[in-house]
Amino acid sequence: MQLAKLRKSCPCAYCITERENKPGTYIPLLSSVQLTLVKIEMVGNYALKLIWQDGHEAGIYTFDKLKEGKY
Repeated sequence: MQLAKLRKSCPCAYCITERENKPGTYIPLLSSVQLTLVKIEMVGNYALKLIWQDGHEAGIYTFDKLKEGKY
């Protein structure tokens, strides 16, 4: 799985709202800082929290959705 795909589909409330408010033709361009992982933390027994170099860390990626390729 590509890091860009994970970042662009971040499941946090802020990112979901941002995606919903953009027109259908919007193409997000992410910098290398936004696409560089600095840490991965477990969230209980069900998810991962990805911490990006730019400080973004609000998204919780569940194992079920990761397995299904929904991010």
